[in-house]
Amino acid sequence: MPIQCKYKLQHLVLAVALAVGCVEFSLAEQPEPDAPVAKEVKTRSPRTPPKVKPAPLLMAETVSEEKIAPPPQALPTSTETPTPPLHAADDLHAKRVATTKSGSALEESIEKPTPPAQPVLTEAPATPESKEVPTSGNAAIDALLAADEYTATLAYFQLAGGSNAKLANATLSSVTPVSASLLSAMHQLDNAHDSPGNSPRHTTGNADTGRVWLQALGHSGKLDREFEPMQHSTKGLLLGADWRLDETWHLGLMGGTSDTRIDSNELDGDLDSWHLGAYALSQTGPFSLRLGATWSRHEGSTRREVAFGRFHDRLKGNYQASTQQAFIESGYNLGRANVSIEPFASLGYQRYQRDGYTEKGGDAALKVHAQSQGNFNTTVGLRMAKISTLDNGMRLTPRFSAGWKHVYGETYTSTRQRLVTETEDFTVYGAELDRNSLTLDTGLDLAVSSSHTLGVGLSGEIGTDSRNHGVSGQWRMAF
Repeated sequence: MPIQCKYKLQHLVLAVALAVGCVEFSLAEQPEPDAPVAKEVKTRSPRTPPKVKPAPLLMAETVSEEKIAPPPQALPTSTETPTPPLHAADDLHAKRVATTKSGSALEESIEKPTPPAQPVLTEAPATPESKEVPTSGNAAIDALLAADEYTATLAYFQLAGGSNAKLANATLSSVTPVSASLLSAMHQLDNAHDSPGNSPRHTTGNADTGRVWLQALGHSGKLDREFEPMQHSTKGLLLGADWRLDETWHLGLMGGTSDTRIDSNELDGDLDSWHLGAYALSQTGPFSLRLGATWSRHEGSTRREVAFGRFHDRLKGNYQASTQQAFIESGYNLGRANVSIEPFASLGYQRYQRDGYTEKGGDAALKVHAQSQGNFNTTVGLRMAKISTLDNGMRLTPRFSAGWKHVYGETYTSTRQRLVTETEDFTVYGAELDRNSLTLDTGLDLAVSSSHTLGVGLSGEIGTDSRNHGVSGQWRMAF
């Protein structure tokens, strides 16, 4: 019995120990099902770095950072690359800011030298300071290419020198009164020598005599008055003589000199001229035939000022030119006694020739090539005159004529030229000749005696684009 109780007590103690162990074991096992808590603790533990996953993530982040970091540096350079070579010149050429024909011609001539700026585009990212890239060896062009749009428009107009093409029309206008003077001299001899004593012819002398005449000229006009007008004024003196060859023909010679002043917004100039001429008159009854030809030599000088932005040049040029004129006119006198009413028609020709020349004064100077042009013209009209004898024996003859003039052929005037350096030849156009115009002439002659006559006259030519008017005074002596 005692032995049995002993074993039972031991068994009881073992059972209690086992029970206590089971309870502790169960208490120790209870936190394990709460996985989130265990995981949060494990993520914060220092054992996480050795894990394989975080390493690729760090590599990916560094790679992505390397890929993203360069673009911010490349973007500014790529956007700034086109801007340095896009100097004002490139924008201006793209916009074509020249507003005149002459300026557009110059613009085209200097577009070809500008492409060398393109190679700078490849170097611009490395050297963003390459904005100041010289485009030519001409200071005028460099200043033009660096100008803004408004300044460039003015620069194209000034550098083109379009007024050089107007010198032809200004010169032809200045010599028109010379041929008109020959006609005026012949109009005093175009009546039959056996007409009554108070006929217009006898106001200058007897039919069997010759005469000498002296005429002073004052002539002015405006070309292209609507756009870029050019004014010209001429003063001159002509001396002529004519004599009778036979019952039908009279022959005359003329010589003279004149000075012309040219003025425009772009160009000023002077023109010194010498004139030679010959004329002939044939008269059969009321029918008259008049022929004349003149040759003139001109020495001209021009002055231009080119100023835009910070660029400024004063340019001078000297040139030589010549003009030739020829005409033939026929008229039929319908009047009687002391009244003359004559319808007339004429055919004329004018030619202008100028040698080439080069301006001096800076990089804006132009090399102007030779120029020539010629035009035929016809004029039809009516001429009237009436002689009145005063109480003191002097004879007063008022006269008037009007005609319609038509020009044939090309009416535009042009010349080829270029800047002395860094441009190709380009063409500039001057004022257009009026295709049709109205000519007027009126005057008053006073025969002081049978040998001496004084006269004064006004003349004008009115066209669409130009106006010309003149005044003349004449003294005639018969012998």
